[in-house]
Amino acid sequence: MIMKLPHLLAIALALLSPALSGGESAPAYEPTQFFRTQIQPILEKRCYKCHSHEHEPEGELFLDSKIGWQTGGENGPAVKPGDLKNSPLIQAIRHLDSDTAMPPKKKLPPVEIALLETWVLLGAPDPREAPAKAK
Repeated sequence: MIMKLPHLLAIALALLSPALSGGESAPAYEPTQFFRTQIQPILEKRCYKCHSHEHEPEGELFLDSKIGWQTGGENGPAVKPGDLKNSPLIQAIRHLDSDTAMPPKKKLPPVEIALLETWVLLGAPDPREAPAKAK
């Protein structure tokens, strides 16, 4: 499979950024750290307003837990680890279809799309537990 430049750039930046900031060599890829530093902030900033347990979720999709995207919403699982083409989340953030484009009003910056694509290609590592239910 030939990867596009944004994918390669995102992988390189995400995995090598600690080395670029003064370290002698790049540390080994650590899935939990990658998720917490690169993916979770995007989800929190761009998705939680409509897809979290703090709000009534759009399309019954929760993105604030691993079980949320695995179970998915009205259209099934939001992410298929390792499979960009069949991951509805990726198709939505690419804005290929105006009916399913997310976020609906403005497309994510290319680097955020590339990071989310990289996350899916890496198997969608996600250390989060299911959130506690509101009382």
